[in-house]
Amino acid sequence: MPQQQTSSPGQGQRFDWWAAPAASAPPGRSAEEPPPAQAPTPVPYTVPYTAPAQARLTAPAPAEPSVRPVRGDAVPPQAPGQPAAPPAVDSSTEVYRAVQASDAFQDIKRGYRAFVFPASAAFLGWYLLYVAAQAGAPGVMRTRIAGPLNVAWLLGLLQFASTFLLTWLYARNARTKRDRAALELRWDTQDQLR
Repeated sequence: MPQQQTSSPGQGQRFDWWAAPAASAPPGRSAEEPPPAQAPTPVPYTVPYTAPAQARLTAPAPAEPSVRPVRGDAVPPQAPGQPAAPPAVDSSTEVYRAVQASDAFQDIKRGYRAFVFPASAAFLGWYLLYVAAQAGAPGVMRTRIAGPLNVAWLLGLLQFASTFLLTWLYARNARTKRDRAALELRWDTQDQLR
């Protein structure tokens, strides 16, 4: 029974698609030789349009000042020489600005910052303390507590526990101190926008 020949790379040869020899080369040229450069295809030349001499001698019409409409509202054209009118302010913009300046909104914002900034600083300090202890006191971190559990493992697991604790504290703080006031402010704002 005849054996089938398979093409496999020999010793010292690479079997990559880019290293494989070309399938066929034209007579008189080897397979490693690059193909000759082809001339670029010519681009048709077009003559630019020039206006007749009479049309070029007329003075251009005065350009209207370009005024951009605000949120798609139509802006009436202004006469030249007049100062630009301030853009029309939407009534909803005024409502939102009034809400932002209100005491209720400032109290909500103050309550949010009073929890988030100290909690973030405490968690970041706790994380950096863990990293510094790992780098600065590796002997202490290797101290065994129980079985394979050492100080490094315990502090690492406490990082996860503190993340869940902080999430629960944030949700509780938001639910008890800010959500009700924020919801009332939202309903008042929607009533004003109707």
